[in-house]
Amino acid sequence: MSTSGKYVVGKLRDVGFSIHLADPSMISLIFNTGKKNDKEDSYKLAKLLRLGALSEVYLPSKYSDDLRSLVRYSRSFGESITMIKNRVHAILTSAGISIDATDIFGKKGMKLIIRSIDHLSTAQRYILGDLLDQITYLMRKESTVEDEISRSVINDRSVNLLMTIPGMGIYSSAAIMSEIDNISRFSSKEKLASYAGLVPRQNQSGSSDIRGHITKHGPSMLRFIMVTAAHSIIKYSDRLKRKNLSIVKRLGKNRAIVAIVRILIETIYTMLKNGTEFIDRTDALTERKMVSMRSRASKPH
Repeated sequence: MSTSGKYVVGKLRDVGFSIHLADPSMISLIFNTGKKNDKEDSYKLAKLLRLGALSEVYLPSKYSDDLRSLVRYSRSFGESITMIKNRVHAILTSAGISIDATDIFGKKGMKLIIRSIDHLSTAQRYILGDLLDQITYLMRKESTVEDEISRSVINDRSVNLLMTIPGMGIYSSAAIMSEIDNISRFSSKEKLASYAGLVPRQNQSGSSDIRGHITKHGPSMLRFIMVTAAHSIIKYSDRLKRKNLSIVKRLGKNRAIVAIVRILIETIYTMLKNGTEFIDRTDALTERKMVSMRSRASKPH
C-alpha cells in the first residue's frame, strides 16, 4: 500500500468505516478487460465484495503498523553498519593488516586497529577514521530506536511470551509480532507457516504430487528474523538441538535449519494462541531480557 493510501485508510478508520483492501495481484487478472475505467472498476470491486469473492490484503492495526515501521527502521541501521564494516575490512586487507580478534570492532579489535594505523597511508587513515566514526554514530542511533521499541512493547503480552524463547530478544520478538499482528487471524499453525512462506511449493496433477522448495511468499522480514532465531535456539533448546542434528544427517544443514524454522513458527502459533511460555525456556535468561527491556523502556526519549 502506498504512503498516500495509508493516509486515506487512517482517515476512513477514524470516522468508523470498515476498510477492505483488494489484493492487486489477484485483481489484475479479473480486470484485464477491454472496458476499463474508474466507474466500471468500482462496480466490479463492490460486486466481488458483496459476493464474498474479493481477494483482500490484511490491514494491520495502527499499533502493529507503527511497530513495524520502528523495526524496519532499526534494521536499516544494521544494514548500513554492515556495509561500512565491510569497507573497513577492505581498507585493512588492502594494507595487508590482519586483526587477531573475534570481533575487530570490539574493544580488543579496536585497540589492534589503532596500533596498526602506521601501516596505512594518510588517505587510508582519514577514510578509516571517518568510517569508524560513522559506525559509532549509527550504532548509537540504532540503540535509541531499540529503546523506543522497548517502550512500545513493554506491556505487550505477546512480545513478552516470545521473549521466553532462548535466543529471541526484544527486537526479534517485536519484529515477529509486528508482522503477525493478531494471531487469531490465522485458523491454524499451517496457515501461519504459509503466510510466512515456509511451506513447500506444490505441483499436483492426477496421481502426481511434487513438493519443492518453500514458497517464500509473505513478509521477508518475518523469515529473516525466524531464520536468525532458529540458528540461536538450536544452541539453547536440547529438544530442537537433537531435532536439528537428526535432520542434518538426512538432509544437510541448509534444509535442516529451514525445518527448524518451520517448527519454531508453529510453536510460536501455539504459544500465542494458548498464552503459554516456551517449554524449554531458561528462566534466568528470560529474566535478564525482561530486566533489559524495562531498563531500556525507562530511558528518556
